[in-house]
Amino acid sequence: MKIKPTKLTTDILMTIINEKPCAYAMISGENGIMGTICFYPCLKGSVLIYEIDHLPHSQTCQGGIFAFHIHEGSSCQDSQGHYNPQNCEHPHHLGDLPSLFATDGKAWAIVYIDKFKPEDVIGRTIIIHEHEDDFHSQPSGNSGSKIACGEIRGFKGMDCVERQ
Repeated sequence: MKIKPTKLTTDILMTIINEKPCAYAMISGENGIMGTICFYPCLKGSVLIYEIDHLPHSQTCQGGIFAFHIHEGSSCQDSQGHYNPQNCEHPHHLGDLPSLFATDGKAWAIVYIDKFKPEDVIGRTIIIHEHEDDFHSQPSGNSGSKIACGEIRGFKGMDCVERQ
């Protein structure tokens, strides 16, 4: 039996293979946390590719899951609440992202989000919190303190128009 990729999978893969990201964030934080996040316009939303290293980890069943959110504020020094222009309750803020799952302190993933386009989040911050998101506590999922942050910037000369 031959398995054929779905149109969504094909579109996402073609975007990241053939296009350059139009926005990015360089993550840095406590205890050497560092990484990059690239934002690609795709299918009226965004594809995020991220690689984060030196996240806290433990040898037990606890840990390794971190809340991951886009916040208001243009710098990590003045980051504010979640990006939430529609005033929705958590976890329905536009800035609420899937959790980071780390193995041995490393997290890597490709995520498609149809809640925002890259140009919507340029000039905001993206934050990794010390705990996982419980997806119901208000206003931010009881996710704890900020342990890492990055400022979302546009690449010079790149527009964020979806290419088809």
